[in-house]
Amino acid sequence: MAILLLKFLIISIIITFAGYKLTVSGDRIGDETGFGSNMVGFILLASITSLPELVTAISAAHLKSANLVFGNMIGSNIFNMVVIAIVVVLGSRKMHEAKSENIFNASMGLFIVALAGILTFLKLKISGVILGIFYIAIIYLSFKFENKHNKKEEKTSLKIKELWKEYLLFLFLSAIIVISGYYLTIICDKMATTPFNINSKTIVLGSTFVGQLFLAISTSLPELIVSISAVKIGKIDMAYANVFGSNIFNIFILGISSFFYPGNMFASVSPSILFSILIFFILVSITIGSLKYRIKSKFRIDAYLLILFYLLNLYYIFSK
Repeated sequence: MAILLLKFLIISIIITFAGYKLTVSGDRIGDETGFGSNMVGFILLASITSLPELVTAISAAHLKSANLVFGNMIGSNIFNMVVIAIVVVLGSRKMHEAKSENIFNASMGLFIVALAGILTFLKLKISGVILGIFYIAIIYLSFKFENKHNKKEEKTSLKIKELWKEYLLFLFLSAIIVISGYYLTIICDKMATTPFNINSKTIVLGSTFVGQLFLAISTSLPELIVSISAVKIGKIDMAYANVFGSNIFNIFILGISSFFYPGNMFASVSPSILFSILIFFILVSITIGSLKYRIKSKFRIDAYLLILFYLLNLYYIFSK
C-alpha cells in the first residue's frame, strides 16, 4: 500500500502541474480570441480542468468499476464545492463580489446531478445519451444567458495562425494529463482492493471510498489551483464559473463513461452514491445562499459548513 500511495502522490503532482499550465494556456487563448471570462471559466477552463476526470472515468469504466466511476464524478463535484470553501478560508475577502448570475450555473449543476440520480433509479441503458442531450442544452442556455447579461459584444475568432504555438502547448499538456490520468486510475483500482493492517485490523478501502477521496481529490487539484489563481488576480466570477462548469461537465463525463462500460453502468452502482448526491445538493444550496446574501464577514460560516458536510460524506462512505 505504501508503494501505491507513493505512485499516487507522484502522478497527482504531475497532473496538478500540467493542469495549472494547461489552464494558463487556455486562459491566454480565451483572452486573445475574445471570449468572455465567465464563458471561458464555465466551458473552456471547466472542460480543461476536468480532463483528468474524463480519462480516469473512462479507464474505470473499462475496468468495469461502476462505483469507481460514480465515486470519482460525484466525489469530484463535492470536492469542487469545497474548493470554494478553501479559497474563502485561505483569506480571500473578495468572494462577496461575485455576481449573482453565478446562481444560474449553480442551479444547472443541481439539475443535471439530480437527473443522474434519477437515472440510477430507473437503470436505463440510454442514460448516457440522456445526460449528453441535457448537457448540450445547458451549454446552449448558458450562452443565451451570458449574451442576455452582456451589454458589450466582442468579436470572437480562433486566431489559429497567431496562436499556433499556444495551441500546440495546449495539446501537449492535454496528452500528459490523459496519460497520467490513465495510470492514476489503475493505481486507485489497486488501492481499492489491496488490504492493509492498522492495529492488527485488516482494512479494505473499497472502490466507492477510493473514488470519492483519492481519485476525486487528485483529479480536482487543477480546479483548486485555477480557482485560487483566479481569485488572486481578481477574477472571482471565473473561479465560480470554473467550479460550476466542472460540476456539469463531470456529469457529462458520467454519460460518456457509460458507453465504455461492458453492460449497464447505471444498473451496477452502489445505492450509497445517492447519499453523496444529497450531500452535493446541500453544498450547492449553501453556496447559492452565500452568493445571494453576499457574506462580507471574516468568519465565513458557509465555508466551514461546506467542509463539515464534505467530511460527513467521507465518513458515511468509509463506514459503508
